[in-house]
Amino acid sequence: MRETTSRLADQISDASKEATTGLKAQPLDALGHKSADAIAIRMQIVRNDGFSASNALLDRRFLAVETSLGSIRETAQDVLDQSFVALTSAGSGSLSQVARSALDTLIERSAVSDSSGFLMSGTRSDVSPLQGWTQINPGTGLSPAGIVDDVLSGPMTSLADVQSKIDALKAVFSDTDTANPSRNFEASFYNGSPTLDANGQSSAQLTARVSTTETMAQPAQANAPAMRDLMRGLAMLSAVDSGQITDPDARDAWITEARNAIASGLSGVTELETNTGLSRSRLANTIATQESRGSLLAGEQLLLEGADQYDAATRLTQLQNQLESSYAVTARLSRLSFLNYL
Repeated sequence: MRETTSRLADQISDASKEATTGLKAQPLDALGHKSADAIAIRMQIVRNDGFSASNALLDRRFLAVETSLGSIRETAQDVLDQSFVALTSAGSGSLSQVARSALDTLIERSAVSDSSGFLMSGTRSDVSPLQGWTQINPGTGLSPAGIVDDVLSGPMTSLADVQSKIDALKAVFSDTDTANPSRNFEASFYNGSPTLDANGQSSAQLTARVSTTETMAQPAQANAPAMRDLMRGLAMLSAVDSGQITDPDARDAWITEARNAIASGLSGVTELETNTGLSRSRLANTIATQESRGSLLAGEQLLLEGADQYDAATRLTQLQNQLESSYAVTARLSRLSFLNYL
């Protein structure tokens, strides 16, 4: 009796599954020589579903980066617009404050992240890409703000003074300050994967496989030339109150260089933002193809493993009735005693 009850319970479980899913509960037993086809389709479904799930996550990452770049662009554009009134001393003090706030925004937005890590740090996704402006970089013992102040120390009373400071800042932000390499951008300002690896080759980009034949790279890193130009221009406006540069030609040269750096950075950031959007569009096409493939594979699986849900529901009812009858018989037998017949 116990064996019969156990067998009925297993049959009820199978019938319930078939009635619910529309698929055979034990397809490999039922299909015989076609079971190899069913296994192959199942493997394709698992692989396709895996790509669909990971690509949905990748799309959210691209969107987060695109949104952050848009915020950086808008913030820098506001500073550039305000810089046009700073060719004279009027308003230059407030411009320094706006530029300083914009630097903080750029650093904060570059730290966009998800469960996988920081998205603009390249392959070093475990670290925030840009050092806080006033925070000491533990690798060099220097802070970005301190480096800029050090480079700009000394008089700025002539056009020659200003040009010297401009050239020194360009060296820092282009990693060409050979006299003080610890002041370079990738030494103290940036923490992600460097532009060049230990062998002097371009570092590998952060990539993701989106299908069996295609990979996609994260197009934006915080050490991109556009980001360097933006930070250099903002640093120039933040660290120096242009109204205190008394020589008109020197002041004009300083403001013009800062504006040019920001404008160049804006152009580059816009390109990064556009490329990220294009990557999202390309990824959307891949996702759509995988969704269509998923539907096709589901149809093929149904042809092989499909079960008649109405028939399964009918069997389920019959099996439940049999099990209830079996339990009833068992209960009656358990109450029987030879004393009933004395």
